[in-house]
Amino acid sequence: MTEVNHHGKIVSFINMKGGVGKTTLCREIGYTLNKEHQKSILFIDIDPQANLTQSLYEKFHILSKSLFDNLSSEEKKDSTYTINNATISRLFNDSKILPEKNDIIVNLKDDPKISLIPGDLQTVFLERNGSTSTENSLDKFIVRREILNDFDYVFIDCPPTYSFYTTTAFNASDYYIVPVGIDPYSILGIDLLEQVVKQIQEDDFRRFDDKSLKNMGIIFNPLNYISNATSKRQFENQKRTIKKSKQLKKYNLFYFDEPFTYNSKYKEELDYFAIDSNDKKHNSNIKEITEEFIDRVKYLNKNIREGTDNE
Repeated sequence: MTEVNHHGKIVSFINMKGGVGKTTLCREIGYTLNKEHQKSILFIDIDPQANLTQSLYEKFHILSKSLFDNLSSEEKKDSTYTINNATISRLFNDSKILPEKNDIIVNLKDDPKISLIPGDLQTVFLERNGSTSTENSLDKFIVRREILNDFDYVFIDCPPTYSFYTTTAFNASDYYIVPVGIDPYSILGIDLLEQVVKQIQEDDFRRFDDKSLKNMGIIFNPLNYISNATSKRQFENQKRTIKKSKQLKKYNLFYFDEPFTYNSKYKEELDYFAIDSNDKKHNSNIKEITEEFIDRVKYLNKNIREGTDNE
């Protein structure tokens, strides 16, 4: 396989099932890479629900122009938010016209850089008009605008469906991470996702003959499974069942050692980030997951350079 010569790496966060911590892990790992490891990060919110955008906008005190326009005159006068009109829909509305960086990228902070291509609730209507050119528009934008010269990592938050958005994200990605809950359907969900990836690669075999698209690993999100000794035992048993599954064995998957310890504050406070909190448990948890992520990237990059494909 030909090595892709660019600086940054593009990682999609995806699962065919919702409620597994996909968006939260995407932003937590990206933000921790930025703050703890001084890595420049571009988040891309391709999920029509735009939860990643809402969280980052709240964190960095930004308001979309459409929401600002709906405020009363008094609220507009008192607002301290930065107003921004960038949206990913500009990339998809007419893929023949390639946007400039400033048209769709919002710079959230500098040195080290965090930026965002904001999601847009209106993109939910694009699914009906998805085409090959539209599915390639994100990859085209990243390449033609030389985005990977500006960022160490590009993180794409995907919706929990097999759709136009899935193909668009995978066409641009080097790797993907799969957060999974611990339930009887997890094995089926992982198997379905791997089948989707294989189908996308088959449908566009010329692209993927010269481009890597690998499953970086599974991150377990046990939710309430580790709140006591009994639940912890259940979690370990379920995790063992998934890792030893005959159905998944053929994919030679990698499993992160550190599970994601979910915190109710992620739902209660849009601008909550574990690395900024005084909660040692969750602070330490996301640091360890991020360290594993860094080690995993190094390992996979080394394999690509050496032309091997071993886990």
